[in-house]
Amino acid sequence: MPSKIIFYNHFHRGDLHTHKEFVKQIMRELPDFEYEYKHKNPRRLTDDYLVPFTGTPDGLSPKEKMYAEGDTMWINTWVGSDWDIFCKHGGINMNTLHEQWYNIFEAINFHFHTELVLDKVKENYLPKMNYQSMSSLGIQKYLDKSIGRGKMLICNNVPNSGQSFPHTMEEYILPLARENTHVDFIVTNPLHEKLNNLYTTSEIIGNVGETDLLEISLLSRSCDVIVGKNSGPFVFCETYDNLMDQEKVFISFNTKNPQYDTIKETMSNGLDLKCKYNTVPIVDNTNLSDDDRINILNAFINI
Repeated sequence: MPSKIIFYNHFHRGDLHTHKEFVKQIMRELPDFEYEYKHKNPRRLTDDYLVPFTGTPDGLSPKEKMYAEGDTMWINTWVGSDWDIFCKHGGINMNTLHEQWYNIFEAINFHFHTELVLDKVKENYLPKMNYQSMSSLGIQKYLDKSIGRGKMLICNNVPNSGQSFPHTMEEYILPLARENTHVDFIVTNPLHEKLNNLYTTSEIIGNVGETDLLEISLLSRSCDVIVGKNSGPFVFCETYDNLMDQEKVFISFNTKNPQYDTIKETMSNGLDLKCKYNTVPIVDNTNLSDDDRINILNAFINI
């Protein structure tokens, strides 16, 4: 009976994206193993891992890092499962992921007598997407008619984990869209006004079922500026191709932890990225302070 590794995750959609290259390395270097992935999100979010989705992780501990029995190992891929490492590096970033998966690789090697080696170049673990299975017809139609226009993708959704503010940023986006008619403003959540240069991602992509996060990621490849709140749609835009593109500009509105001098919970932390990546501190997610509002406005204007 072949050895088996079962990956599982109890949390949200963005939590399935950031660690994907670690999973793919294990599967690539241990091809004789059997694999499964259990999570509570749409199955297509892990389709390009080429790992079978086998349902929800009911009965598996959301806090246990990993455990093994005989020829099977269960691995919790949630970045917060190793809380000491999570706190050590300030939350979700590649420093946290790299150390977490170093320990996972060591555990696999110990249990199965394998020789997995973690790449020391952390940038190599930025997510790489396989877009071939995604619905691109609507995106291509939009791109064909918008040749030569600037494109700003704004992920103005409500974050699921409280990592940024819930507002749609309508009061900042609409005035800028009116003033900059040569730029297309593309939002993930609709606003209350319709402009000729204002689109929603759903208008462009069309209906693709339970989630269009993969298509938003595909669309982001053709956008000059990507704005977000360190949440689902924005996280799926944080790919190797985008972050290593020197022509791209990212703006990430992040909760500022008062214990740190800088924002640490961002995939830009500690990496040698080629894009221009700007983190904007948000002190009060519930009721934006005057400083928060000024920071948001200036971040848009400075583009």
